[in-house]
Amino acid sequence: MRVLSMDDAVLARRPDLGGPSEQPAHSRISVWLEKLIVTGRLTPGDKLPSEVEIAGALGVSRMTLRQALAAIEAKGLIRRSRGRFGGNFVETPHLEFDHIGLPGFTEQLRRLDMSAGARVIRATTRTASAVVRQALQLKSGAYVHEIIRIRSANNTPVLLEETYLPAARFPRLLSADLTGSIYTLMADEFDTPLVSADEHIEATPASESSAGLLGVTVGDPLLVVTRTAYDRNDVPVEFSHDYFRSDRTRIRVRSRVDGGPDAEVETSPAS
Repeated sequence: MRVLSMDDAVLARRPDLGGPSEQPAHSRISVWLEKLIVTGRLTPGDKLPSEVEIAGALGVSRMTLRQALAAIEAKGLIRRSRGRFGGNFVETPHLEFDHIGLPGFTEQLRRLDMSAGARVIRATTRTASAVVRQALQLKSGAYVHEIIRIRSANNTPVLLEETYLPAARFPRLLSADLTGSIYTLMADEFDTPLVSADEHIEATPASESSAGLLGVTVGDPLLVVTRTAYDRNDVPVEFSHDYFRSDRTRIRVRSRVDGGPDAEVETSPAS
């Protein structure tokens, strides 16, 4: 555990609280601290400087600072404890993923200033199973590309992907670099951007193979997102299962009066 002070290099680049901004000071402070935690510059177990020290260094009141700390505590990024050995301690962060706009794993991590990685476990062309054939509206005997990858955030495995794409629609796809964004590859090389998707979310126990790949115990719950994605003509072009580590993933759904839900998935690297 590191006990930090405001003199430490990791806290040297501080938020600009002097200039005009639409964000109040406490919001800018919480964004600053959140980025330090999410990007790994502050690590789980780190003890933040005292409230008096932080407030003094930033030139704000303790009330303003406490608002900022409450905001990141609500996101599970810090743990606040009282007593002789109390203080504000960094927790394992959750990375927020938007499951509405279909930006893809790589793009979403880029927005969070984190590196996205992909390790290809298997990439092959095979006859579509009945389930895949139905989802992609293919004829009997049609072929699909099966791509299985482990996705990582800052080198930590967080997601097992099983992706199926119509082979006739994406010829020679398996000869491309599959360690980057497949969505970008589909859009740039095959003029097939994804514009919508149907997703179903459920829990399932980790199998022996998925547990080994994700670094969890056999039987641990995984959060599975099953997706059928469509092109601009509403033709299904991707069917996939995304297995998220449940200890690093949570879903927030926001419902509007008109009944249209917004959903977000959050995940984080292991400590």
